[in-house]
Amino acid sequence: MKAILKFIKAYSKVIFVVYIVVLLVVLVLKFPQMNMFHSIVDGWRTGNQSRFVTESQYIPFKTIIEYVRHVHSFDDWFFKNLACNILMFIPFGFLAPLFTKKNKVWQILIYGIIASFLIEVLQVLLAVGTGDIDDIILNAFGTLIGFGFYQLIYSVALKKSLD
Repeated sequence: MKAILKFIKAYSKVIFVVYIVVLLVVLVLKFPQMNMFHSIVDGWRTGNQSRFVTESQYIPFKTIIEYVRHVHSFDDWFFKNLACNILMFIPFGFLAPLFTKKNKVWQILIYGIIASFLIEVLQVLLAVGTGDIDDIILNAFGTLIGFGFYQLIYSVALKKSLD
């Protein structure tokens, strides 16, 4: 356990940079949904991009409530969207405290919210998707879960090192 934590701590900056690049590629460039990528490029060429701003959603919990109402199984697109928004930010909450001096939950949460907000803004500005306040809420929840994992592993490793 201690060796794994030491390895992660030593390479946390590299791991975090790779994670952020993957996050941007998946959430902003919509990879591996290449058909989405082609429609984005077509939108840039034709100038048909304004719908991303007008379709953005700024009312908290509106999308979450709508999606929860439509979930019938774990295979539903609605469930996958909710879960993926949470899962994509768990690594953020785990990795951020490894290389920052900010290890308080509220500090890591603010970093996660800022990162999520920037991704939502990029999606709208680059006309590759809509902005949704609920994505930020779900990403923040994922950040908290990741930070909880960090705290758990850190406390276990600290306890083992004191033994």
